[in-house]
Amino acid sequence: MKPFAKERRIRLGRQRGQAIPFALVFLVVGAASLYLAFNSSQLTYAKTKLQDTADAAAYSVGILQARDLNFAAYTNRAMVANQVAAAQFISLKSWIDEASMTYKNDHWYDTFIEDTAAVSLPWTAPKKLGYPILLAAKRVIDSTAPLVTKGLDGLNKILSAEQQVYHDSIVVQIPLVADEIATANEPNTHATKTYFATRGALALASSLKFASRVTPAGKSGEDRFADVVTDKTTLDGFVQAREGLRDPFVASTIEECPGFSFIAAAHSHRGGTQLRPDKSGWEGLDATDVDGGWICYFEIGAVGWAIIDKAGYGGAANGPGGSYSGTQGYGGFSNYDSALTSGLTEIAARYQYGVGPGRSMSRGGGLQPYLELARQSTPADGTDFNRAPAIAVEVQRGSSSVSTTDRIGVGTGDLQASDGTAQNQMRAIASASAYFIRPDDPRSGVAGALSSVAAWHRGDNKWEYPSLFNPYWQSSLVPTSLVAIEAADAAQAAGAP
Repeated sequence: MKPFAKERRIRLGRQRGQAIPFALVFLVVGAASLYLAFNSSQLTYAKTKLQDTADAAAYSVGILQARDLNFAAYTNRAMVANQVAAAQFISLKSWIDEASMTYKNDHWYDTFIEDTAAVSLPWTAPKKLGYPILLAAKRVIDSTAPLVTKGLDGLNKILSAEQQVYHDSIVVQIPLVADEIATANEPNTHATKTYFATRGALALASSLKFASRVTPAGKSGEDRFADVVTDKTTLDGFVQAREGLRDPFVASTIEECPGFSFIAAAHSHRGGTQLRPDKSGWEGLDATDVDGGWICYFEIGAVGWAIIDKAGYGGAANGPGGSYSGTQGYGGFSNYDSALTSGLTEIAARYQYGVGPGRSMSRGGGLQPYLELARQSTPADGTDFNRAPAIAVEVQRGSSSVSTTDRIGVGTGDLQASDGTAQNQMRAIASASAYFIRPDDPRSGVAGALSSVAAWHRGDNKWEYPSLFNPYWQSSLVPTSLVAIEAADAAQAAGAP
């Protein structure tokens, strides 16, 4: 064997086994990289899932907020309808009292017309036929109207109380729902226990104060609920104004006059129902006067008489009752459809006004406390003028619940890779709020969408501003404020629960 070949074999033999340490190093580095990639993947997925959970919890809380505002809107609308119904029954009671008295046929001019007019049937027939019918109707109304009015007023009290209870319960429901949704999305996730009592308390309080309790009854001045309930498009015509000529009427010659003669008489009726200026109840007044004349021309001259007197009158009220609160009602109504100022009805109207509307049909009448927005916002307040205050929700998950290598017992010792989470907790925060929007905007062509602030101008040239009289509130996620994010970071760093 040649010397150099022998030397080469000796040198190669000495190099055997030197690659093993390098292989072990690369194996450790590769395993660590693998563990790190695995942990990063697990933590990234957990973080994404946690943020999705926070979004879901926040959106659900926003739905609660919208549901509270919509419940207030529905109950307000129900109370408006009940108030109008109560006003209708008061109007009906006042009207039937006046009508039955007008048709009773016991006035001096009834006898005068029957004895004087050559043809008195147009006067006597309606009275004879109408009075029994009106008398029967009056008996029914007298017995049912007070019961119905009391029932409507009592129902309004219940609705008012339910509205307040539901609104107050939101402060309890929000933390519970946030935690329930968080757990339903990820069993190891919970809403931060003390969040709504500490950092989130201000936002929660602001949300509750967005709608405030208003007590209109007994107060003078303007009121949103009173404006709605007395709007001429809310009240029907029978409540607002009851007027016109009322049968019977007569136009005839005079039976005993030897020359040219003429007798005419007609009933003129006016009446209306008004909300008291202090919003404590409704008051109705109806009045009918008989107006006419009698004249007889004969050889030596003429003789004539004026026929003017009260024929029938009626009144009704809920709330205080007993006496009228004044001639001016709320919302621009006055003098009970001018019954007190019209020369055709003034005699009967003034008499009824002095007597008063009678015993109250329901002492619990009047407008009840209700919820309304604490402040009426308009587009001048910015693009978010139709939004309620945002509510932030923070959720957290212990990092030990994430299946990283150190949690499943892989890669211990020098190969252990820590998750690096602060205080061994993972946290995420999201915000949502309720916003007011009409369910369909024909300009945008998309249900529930408004392309611009200008689209809030309706087709009838009126603005649809946020209110608690239309149930158009719904929820959406909104950006979380920087203040809330920084507070959450500081709390986590400090280990706040």
